[in-house]
Amino acid sequence: MTHPQTRPPGAVEFLVFIVELVLLVVLAVAGARLGDGGLGIVLGMGLPLVSAVLWGLRLAPRATRRLSNPTRLVTKLALVLVAAGLLAASGALVYAVSFFVIGAALFTIGEQRERSTAAP
Repeated sequence: MTHPQTRPPGAVEFLVFIVELVLLVVLAVAGARLGDGGLGIVLGMGLPLVSAVLWGLRLAPRATRRLSNPTRLVTKLALVLVAAGLLAASGALVYAVSFFVIGAALFTIGEQRERSTAAP
């Protein structure tokens, strides 16, 4: 299996990876804040788990059944939107908006760079 990235990861790829990790943290925090007691624990653990499984199966660079573009980018943006929406609903509006703007921009730039390196 060949991977689309032919050069070593740079700053953009590093920042995209950081946003992927922050996505999991945002989902955990939002889930924990939205639920009371046991529900908060379940949401705080379950939301990032579901997201990580989806990411690993369909979005990760080495996923065996990776989505193609533009479906992959739309899915990433949808995950960022859902996570930001949940964070906003939990009362952290400024953090939610900041996460959405930065995450959406970096995922878009990252996908564009990947497409440009994969082009012959």
